[in-house]
Amino acid sequence: MRRFGIAAVLVAAVLTLGGATLASGHNGDGADDGHSGQTFTIYAPTAQDRIAFLPVVTGKFSLGDRVVFSDDLFTAKGGKSLGIDGGVCTVVRITDAANGSGVLECTITFDLPDGQIATQELHTLTNGNLTGTQPGAITGGTGKYRDAKGQVSVEFLSTTEANVTFFLDD
Repeated sequence: MRRFGIAAVLVAAVLTLGGATLASGHNGDGADDGHSGQTFTIYAPTAQDRIAFLPVVTGKFSLGDRVVFSDDLFTAKGGKSLGIDGGVCTVVRITDAANGSGVLECTITFDLPDGQIATQELHTLTNGNLTGTQPGAITGGTGKYRDAKGQVSVEFLSTTEANVTFFLDD
């Protein structure tokens, strides 16, 4: 159970939605990332007081377990505040219940200065941890991002930090 709690902390760092600088602009030919629109990265440290674990069965890693969270978002570690995120992740597949391994389906909304970006992703949980870089979909937005589509990439830096890069298509 504790392992899934650690994973929940990582999920909150996602989104996440994730030190890096906020770098926006046109990517030119898109050769580096496969996208021709705007690309930028954010940093999101996880705060313990903004996360809730809702188990289906107390003390057991179970299908349907949920994590609800919200994070503060920054331009970089120690950088300028950009806004907040909020999301829910649900266990949709278990590969090893004893070790807290499986798949989480997450929906996360990022509230940024020029609007909101909505995302949806599947994240692989291994031994209670989210590791590496995992992709997701940008499903919409508001304000400047009202026609948003593209991909989000979450780089899990530690159990409490992640970088989140948005690749917005034109």
